Amino acid sequence: MQFQSKNREPATKSKKPETTMHTLLVPIDHTPAAEHTLAYANKLAVRWPAEVVLLYCVPAATPGELQRQEQRLRSLAERLRYQQLTRQDGRRIRYRYRVLAGCLHDHVQAEAARCAADLVVMGLEHIDCGRQEAPGNHAAAITALVACPVLVVPPGRRSLPSRLAFLADFGSLHLNTLPRLSALEGAFPAPLDLVQFYAPAERSQRRRLKQDLNRAASHLSWNGVTAHLLEDDAPLEGISDFCARQGVQLLVVAPGTPAQLLRYFDACYATTRAYHTQIPVLVLRGAEALPATACCDRCAERLAQEEKQAKLPDYHAVRWA
Repeated sequence: MQFQSKNREPATKSKKPETTMHTLLVPIDHTPAAEHTLAYANKLAVRWPAEVVLLYCVPAATPGELQRQEQRLRSLAERLRYQQLTRQDGRRIRYRYRVLAGCLHDHVQAEAARCAADLVVMGLEHIDCGRQEAPGNHAAAITALVACPVLVVPPGRRSLPSRLAFLADFGSLHLNTLPRLSALEGAFPAPLDLVQFYAPAERSQRRRLKQDLNRAASHLSWNGVTAHLLEDDAPLEGISDFCARQGVQLLVVAPGTPAQLLRYFDACYATTRAYHTQIPVLVLRGAEALPATACCDRCAERLAQEEKQAKLPDYHAVRWA
């Protein structure tokens, strides 16, 4: 017999907002440090949330060897699933496995596009194609190949960051790079410091540099942004000191050239254990500025006029004696 209570309104199920699932592409090299990289990626996958795609490249392997390496990859993921995580969080992580014959730098671009990776997470001392180079060299090469940001994790156990710093030349930084950083706020919901250094010889340009810094801050949809304009003729030493003072646990950089990125991982900083080499570094590639396009003849005429005006000297801005 069924009973119905009187004066009771029919229950309505509240719809929970759907959570967007992101994708982390995690290259693995099976060194001891790779376990720290995967443990960090696991924490990030739970917080964001994100699916983890584990990628292992074997320089030369038979089909049977590839199958054996995939099983090894699965065993590693299952062993680390609950490390530093509760059992409930560990169960939430979704893995996919990719084992390919060849080198990482030959496959990473296609694999990042294939899984629509939002972020590549790799170790600072990653070994690619059996070659061990200076810390950060392989990561710098991978950064030049993929369009998404690359998170470089040094060896050691670490928690997700509670404070971030973003070092860049905001005068030359493309503003279309900033949405890439804003898209990662869900992964790293922490206070963000924007840091711009200038040399003592550039003191006369402080006003312009401050305007560039504030403009970048206004284009970031990030809670808790603080801008810092600091004088130091050695930015890398300066950012290490700044991060140490502020307790920064993740450094974001937007290098203008590959050579500039390699300087972050220079052997002298690794040897002296500079602070910025002891914390994860998130590398943002600057998107190329897209040329203006016209939708009609009238817009084409307006764009041509604006381009012509831009090439002419601005006599009104000159202070005549």
